[in-house]
Amino acid sequence: MQIYLPQGPTLYRSVQLIQVHQTPKELILSPGSSLKVSCSVNGTDYPNLYWYQWTPAAGFTLVFTSQSVGSVDPSSKGQFKSQRPEKLQIDLKSDAVSENDSALWYCAASVHSVPD
Repeated sequence: MQIYLPQGPTLYRSVQLIQVHQTPKELILSPGSSLKVSCSVNGTDYPNLYWYQWTPAAGFTLVFTSQSVGSVDPSSKGQFKSQRPEKLQIDLKSDAVSENDSALWYCAASVHSVPD
């Protein structure tokens, strides 16, 4: 199983630069392995943070949304969980990934919320 974590895009807000950093950048895991990916942002004080999943079958899907520390909607989906421990960080976790979980995960940030 492979989970790819490409570096997020750099977004521009007026003349302010918002940078998104995912750690680690790429993971190749065996089924049953645990997963933890952290995403940090700089260039803005109070961003909305998001995790998107991309698969060949479904394309891009917005999975997790966070507008503030301690609040992620939903907090879990399937075996994946997300937490926002700090205002400029959001984490993606799983206790045990499976073969069916192969996907690209993208962290994104915005100064505005994403409509449903």
